[in-house]
Amino acid sequence: MKTLIKDGIIITQDPQDQVWLKGWLLLEDDRISALGQGEVPAEVTADKTVNAAGMAVLPGIVDVHTHVCGSLFKGMTEDPVGAFYGLALPMERLLTPETTYALSMLGAVECLKAGVTCINDIYHFMRSTAQAVDELGMRGVLAQKIIETDLGTIQYNDYTRIPKEGAARVEENCRLIEEYHGRDGRIFCRFGPHATDTVSVELAKKIVELGHQYQVGFHIHVAQKDQEVDFLRETYGLTPVEYLKETGLMGENLIAAHCTCATTEDIRLLEEGGATVAHCAEMYGKRGKFPPIAQLYPSKVRMAYGTDWVTMDPWTNMRTAIMAARMAGCPNELPDAHVALRLSTLVPAQALGLGDQIGSLEVGKQADVVLMDLRSPNLVPVFDDPVATIVYNANRHDVDTVWVAGKMLVENKKLLPVEESWVLAEGQRAASSIYEDYKAGKSGKCWEDEK
Repeated sequence: MKTLIKDGIIITQDPQDQVWLKGWLLLEDDRISALGQGEVPAEVTADKTVNAAGMAVLPGIVDVHTHVCGSLFKGMTEDPVGAFYGLALPMERLLTPETTYALSMLGAVECLKAGVTCINDIYHFMRSTAQAVDELGMRGVLAQKIIETDLGTIQYNDYTRIPKEGAARVEENCRLIEEYHGRDGRIFCRFGPHATDTVSVELAKKIVELGHQYQVGFHIHVAQKDQEVDFLRETYGLTPVEYLKETGLMGENLIAAHCTCATTEDIRLLEEGGATVAHCAEMYGKRGKFPPIAQLYPSKVRMAYGTDWVTMDPWTNMRTAIMAARMAGCPNELPDAHVALRLSTLVPAQALGLGDQIGSLEVGKQADVVLMDLRSPNLVPVFDDPVATIVYNANRHDVDTVWVAGKMLVENKKLLPVEESWVLAEGQRAASSIYEDYKAGKSGKCWEDEK
């Protein structure tokens, strides 16, 4: 099957950062087989032609840190003080495989319709999320959330270890890898120690051994809260970033989310260790605290953009990241629109070990392609830098068409793989049932009890 996309603004994100105000792209089965500037050569033929006049043609967004099931918490955690430890983590105990599937489908659809073709996700019951990602035809790098504490008691600084909980979740992460890693060339898996304060040094070292055994990477939350920093200092005499080095998690195959409380020495260790920091600017703005971005951007630390949860719009996230950096005193080019888009496409793809497959429009790469309709009041007029126009003005509702591995999943803003009304209804039903149980005082079960 050959699909020709013609007469669009081609934003390649290739090493030369080429942008063509008029160009074309040829998709052949699951790959990009040709592309060029100007008119389509006469020798290029296709089974289907898509007229992209008035549209931008971009590589799919690679969202380096998500919890698509966290769509559960919309409007519940943004305003109340202490809602992360006091509401979100206790409510997570009420999730089941069934509700996780419904809410993951809801969050994944939100991402897909926003032009996100690949997510890097860590959460509970990850095989349920994998099922949703698989059914939608998206691309995903997925990790089971491993904890050995009761998330409901962390708000009281109770970090009592529950060894059976940790062991059961490690076992489930192994099962996830064995069942889904490499599936259809779209789904890959990692180990997911939840955070430096919810996984002991001893268990983290075992996870590292398993990661080497399965030859997969790691995804963890690092230095996201002052409470986490205080616990690590009191328990181990380490900062959360030093914990990464101590346990062996530190390395080029690690995605370290947030690093909000990172110190100058921590940044040096991240530079030295080669980990990627997942930077989730829009979420930080809601919480009122940003990482030390004035130090991070000029450093050699690799950063990539993630949306985290609740609101998963990569376009508003990009400009929030730019505004925050400028408020912190960074020069305009750290980041500008072109850097922000690259930190949402090619850089996260490289961080996930997929840079040779996705993240840019180049011959031989997977056909993960997004069409953004520029014919709307918020995007008109367009001049000679469409990247700046898009990054500073676009939102998820401007995304018109999405292909993943050459398969069209969104067309004319309509979801194709499943009925969207069903996804919305099931998501609302699952969220309402969890919220009612929470209000009724139900505490949920530990993973081992659930099994």
